[in-house]
Amino acid sequence: MNLQETIRRILKEETRFQKMGEEKYKSCFISDITRMEIIDNFFNQVNENPNFNTEEPDYDMLLDDWDGYDDQVYIQNKLDEDIIVFYEGWVDSCWSAAYNKPQYKGMKKTEVIKDIITNRFPRIGEEFNMTIKDYGYVNNDGYIMYVVLKKD
Repeated sequence: MNLQETIRRILKEETRFQKMGEEKYKSCFISDITRMEIIDNFFNQVNENPNFNTEEPDYDMLLDDWDGYDDQVYIQNKLDEDIIVFYEGWVDSCWSAAYNKPQYKGMKKTEVIKDIITNRFPRIGEEFNMTIKDYGYVNNDGYIMYVVLKKD
């Protein structure tokens, strides 16, 4: 979904960003809401094209914040197995934002990734009736986290 489509969608329908004051979203960080919206957009794309994003991601595109995937995110469509794989590349701006949060100060990068997955992704998955089945990271000249979510 390009920027114009995203803006049109935000203007015509209420997004989770507009609902952040509601009890359901009060515990979510903006980055959690962003991930939820990205997953929602992914499901909209799959509804239009069931073969959308069935291939493996290009790791270089996950770490390229200029020419890479939007938001350095790629969601692999394995819905024939009731699974999606959420990949997120971590570029310098991601690390700066994470380390500005007091809970991540002094943590190693791998600890930050594990904390985000284990403490924040359960709520993200819940939004889509999905649970974490596996997770981890790849260091490919930069960190790429992945989360395998399965439909309940």
